[in-house]
Amino acid sequence: MATARSRGGCCGCGGIAALLVLGVLVIVAVRCDPLGAAERFRSSMRGLLSPIQVTVQQSLTTALGDLRPDGGLIVGWREVQARVLTDRTTSIGAFGVQVPIGSVRIELDVPGNRVQYLLPAGDGWNVRALDAETVVLTVPPPVVNDRVVEVQSDPSRIRVSIDNDWAEHLIPNGGDIDKAKALIRAAVIETGGSRPALAEARIEARTTARTFFRGLFSQAVGSDVDVIVQFSDEADSSPPPPPKP
Repeated sequence: MATARSRGGCCGCGGIAALLVLGVLVIVAVRCDPLGAAERFRSSMRGLLSPIQVTVQQSLTTALGDLRPDGGLIVGWREVQARVLTDRTTSIGAFGVQVPIGSVRIELDVPGNRVQYLLPAGDGWNVRALDAETVVLTVPPPVVNDRVVEVQSDPSRIRVSIDNDWAEHLIPNGGDIDKAKALIRAAVIETGGSRPALAEARIEARTTARTFFRGLFSQAVGSDVDVIVQFSDEADSSPPPPPKP
């Protein structure tokens, strides 16, 4: 996985100094004009947040560029047991007429496969500064990286069952078994992308993304920045509370 580079400068010291000056001005403003002081204070705070917003946005853009060759941010792996069924129909005939007389079913149980999950470096990314210390990071839901699929290749771990009781003399040929094995990879991707598997992947993805971007944003801003991670398909709801450090 590519390491994202940070291009943001340090604004921690300047931010603290600005807050001290702002505090003095707020005290004076409240005494002179208590009704307008609150609105001016909110406006000043929005001005202070702007550099932080720009910095984390630039850091996110740079990170996505660095992660794009790998497809996105790798957020975990999962071991998958695949089960593949394939049939071969057998027929007899003469003079161009074929009559099917049965089929041979081959079943493979294949443990020890692994799929990789990532947050794709495309659409669905956004970052928003809530205050000087907290940002909300919106990321796309995790998906199976179909370019990196580890398929079990140890024959001793692959259980092969052949159902040909209807005609024991018709034994599946090597092509039948090869065809079944060719389906294993697709079965692994399908199982890894199932709803229960993706639900578990989201838990790990949220934690991984928070850890990765918390370090990235904190380095760019020059002070500790907490990151609240939400997925793009839940962005319309309120963001979850930040986890405890």
